[in-house]
Amino acid sequence: MGDCTTIFETLEGFLPKNFLEETFDQMGADHNTRKLTVLRQLNTYMYAHLTDKKGLRDIDAGIKADKKLQEYTSDISFSQLSRKNSDREPEYFRMIFEAVLAQLKKHHGIRVIPGHWGALKVLDATIVRLCITLFPWARYREKTAAVKMHTLYDILCDCPEHIVLTEGILHDKEKMSDFVTEPGITYLFDRGYLDYKEFDRYCHDGIYFVTRLKKNAVYEIITENIVMKGSSVLSDKEAILGGFYTRMQHPLRLVEVIDSSTGEAFFIVTNRFDLTAEEIADIYRLRWQIELFFKWIKQHLKIKKFFGTSFNAVLNQILAALILFILLKLMHLFIGLGHDFLKLVRLIASGLWNTVDQLRGILSAKKSHKTKRKRWNWKRGYAELLLSLLVSKY
Repeated sequence: MGDCTTIFETLEGFLPKNFLEETFDQMGADHNTRKLTVLRQLNTYMYAHLTDKKGLRDIDAGIKADKKLQEYTSDISFSQLSRKNSDREPEYFRMIFEAVLAQLKKHHGIRVIPGHWGALKVLDATIVRLCITLFPWARYREKTAAVKMHTLYDILCDCPEHIVLTEGILHDKEKMSDFVTEPGITYLFDRGYLDYKEFDRYCHDGIYFVTRLKKNAVYEIITENIVMKGSSVLSDKEAILGGFYTRMQHPLRLVEVIDSSTGEAFFIVTNRFDLTAEEIADIYRLRWQIELFFKWIKQHLKIKKFFGTSFNAVLNQILAALILFILLKLMHLFIGLGHDFLKLVRLIASGLWNTVDQLRGILSAKKSHKTKRKRWNWKRGYAELLLSLLVSKY
C-alpha cells in the first residue's frame, strides 16, 4: 500500500508526543491553556519557519485560511501568539529539542568518519543582528543590538547538539566551559577560543581538542617529527605553549599546513598524539561544517526576523528552528539520504499537505534529457555562403 500520510503529519510524527505530553502535564506546562499548548505552539512555529511568514498577523492569516492546519495549531489570534511567545519558558522547547536529537542519534550518525577518530564536536558562535530600539536588552554596539548563538555541533549526526543564547557583546570564550566538558571527546574550535589554562585542564581531564594557533603565539619546540615526502603537511612538532607567565604544563602538538583560501601557512594545535599529522589536518577541516550550518539556518529558516522582542520570544523561536532542522534531518533519513537535502526542504515547504508518496515521486522523477544545442560557427557559415555564391555564379 502507498503511504498516504501527509508531509506535515510525518514531520510531527517524529516527535515523541506521548512522552512529551506526559512530561509537560507533570510540569504543568499547559496549565489553564486551552488552545495554544506547547506542542501546538511548536507546530505554529514550524509552519511559520517553513512558509517564511513575515510576522504574527501573517501567521494568523495563514492559519485562518487553512482548515487542515488548524487541526495542528488550533484557530488562534496573533495577540494570543504574541503573549505565548513571550510568556512561555524556553525550557519546554529545549526539552523537545533534546528529545528529537535523541531520536536522530538512534540512527548512529549521518556523516561517515573513521572510527578511530572518535566523537568529534565543533564549538562556535554566530551573531544575529537586531534593532537596538526593539531589543534594548541585547547589547552589542552603541547603535546596534545582537544576540549570539553559542553552538556545539555534532559532526557524526551533522546537527547542533546544544546552544546557549547570550547578548552579542559577550566574548565566545566566556561560554567555553559550558560546552567543553566530556572526556574522550575531541572538540574543534577556532583561535577565538585559545586559553592555555583551559588547555592544561583538558589535558589533565582527558578532553581532546583541535584548534588553530594565533600568528603571534609564543612556544618552545621540544621535538620535531618526520613528515612524509609529498604530504600536505609542512611540519609536525611537539611544543610547550606560552611565555613566562602563561607557560603550559603539558606539551601539545603543532601541525603546520597551508590555508587553501589564502595560500598562507598556519599551525593546528592539538593534544591528540595518536593520529597522523594528515588526519589532524583533515579533522580540523571538519570545523567548517558548523559555518555551513549557520549559513543554512539563516538562509532557509526564520532566525533573522523575530515574532517577539523579549528574550524568551527570541530563544523560543531559535529553539523551534533547531527542532525543525532535526525533524527535517529525520525526514531526509526516512526518504533517503541519496536525495538532495535542500531540494527536499524546498519541496516540503511548498507542499505541506502532499503525501509522502507524492514527495518520493517528485524526488525520483527523472529529468528529460534535452538535445544539446550546438553553438553556430559563424566563420564556417560565412565561408560556406561565399563558396555557394561563387559556384552559382559560374
